Amino acid sequence: MPTKPLSIISLVLFVPVALLTMFAVRSLSLETEALNARSDRLAQHRMVSAGEQFNASLEAMGRAALAQTIEAYERDGPEALTRGARKRQYIYAFVFKEGTTIHSAAALEHQYELARGLQDGAQTLAGSLNSAKPTATSLMTAGGVFSLLTCKEIDTGEDVCIALENSEVIRNLRSTLDFLERGTGLTHVTLVAPNKAKVGDDETEKESRSAIPLEGLLHDWKLYSETPTPDNLTQNTLSLYVIGSLLIAGWALMTWMLHRSAVLKQDAAAVRAGIVAQLAHELRTPLANLRLHTELLSRKADDAAAVQRYSGILKSEIERLSSVAENAIVVARGAMAERKLDTAVPDDCLKDVLARYDPTLSNAGCQVRVRPAAGIACSFDRTSWERCIVNLIDNARKYAPGTEIEISTAQNANILRLAVSDGGRGITADRRERIFEPLERGGATHASGFGLGLAAVRALARQNGGDCWVEDANPGARFVLTIAASPVNDQVPIATC
Repeated sequence: MPTKPLSIISLVLFVPVALLTMFAVRSLSLETEALNARSDRLAQHRMVSAGEQFNASLEAMGRAALAQTIEAYERDGPEALTRGARKRQYIYAFVFKEGTTIHSAAALEHQYELARGLQDGAQTLAGSLNSAKPTATSLMTAGGVFSLLTCKEIDTGEDVCIALENSEVIRNLRSTLDFLERGTGLTHVTLVAPNKAKVGDDETEKESRSAIPLEGLLHDWKLYSETPTPDNLTQNTLSLYVIGSLLIAGWALMTWMLHRSAVLKQDAAAVRAGIVAQLAHELRTPLANLRLHTELLSRKADDAAAVQRYSGILKSEIERLSSVAENAIVVARGAMAERKLDTAVPDDCLKDVLARYDPTLSNAGCQVRVRPAAGIACSFDRTSWERCIVNLIDNARKYAPGTEIEISTAQNANILRLAVSDGGRGITADRRERIFEPLERGGATHASGFGLGLAAVRALARQNGGDCWVEDANPGARFVLTIAASPVNDQVPIATC
């Protein structure tokens, strides 16, 4: 169950984070609306400018071609008009005097309808010229094609007009369109004429595209384009999304960390309470035995045999309590305890432990077979090594009484290895990790103990740069221990185990 302080802290954290998140989301919504509006205005502005660019480009093309024609006409007369038409500099050229055609030259053959339309258009355009408007340009459709008409009044009082052909008009529009797409950010630009002819991208029906009507030469034309979105606006939107996401993620992470911390504290408290309760319960038996045999010893002080027997029992119970205390200290300290290195022969230490523990093993009916292979002196934590040996053989004695216990050692330049095998019931695969946890015991419920021995062994092994694990010995179980060791030279004195 979550603790009450956790709930209060979570609520205190939730309120400001929730408010900040709501504020961020609202800000994001407003900013998005503003960005869309700015994007639309920018698109309209760019498209209007594009329309003006199309008109300016057409007018510039017409004036340039007309200036070249007028120069040739003033120099060479009517022959220049015929020569320009033959070179396809234009498809028609006219010279009007007071509204009457006095010269004309055409590059059109058998296109009478187009010729008549161009003549009528040129005469009308020339009639609009005056001192305030010496030059005029018009884009007209005749015979299903576009023609650019440009007229100018020259010094002789004549009006000179030329009509550029459809291909020149389209080429100019496409060139301007490509320039605009490269320079303004407009995409999928399309010009649609009043007769539905298209110049540019053919996909003009998309709903995402913007359209504006054009003015000037391209009157009644429409310009279509995708709405541009500047990079900095996109980055601002992305930043708001990131900030909102981080706020929400931060609140969730802090709440989870607080919850996890509370759970870990509760678990640790439960473990400590369980250890204390288990120790208090299990210590009653050896303490009661100590009290009882102390009283018996005082009553039988004159009986030497009884004194020896009761003294042995007291010594056994005291060693049992000492072992429990040492294991509890190791488990409580974990890897925080300091290593104390000694120089000794590992097999000699094993032999000494077995000699001291022989009566206990004999009483349990356990025969011990040793395969020593660690007879070279080295520097290692002898106290931890011996403590691990005691716990492992005691574990075998308790859970596999009456069976043979096999102990083997090995060493290399940096590692000591100890394996203790018994002929008991073995340990199932799902329990091979759990038995190394404090207060966990093997499957034999009749065995005495506190469930601290194996936990202490693993803690000591890992403290010394090694580990401890259990394997299937078929039958029984094999516990394998490794700890770090360092080679020594001949001048280092060897301690006696």
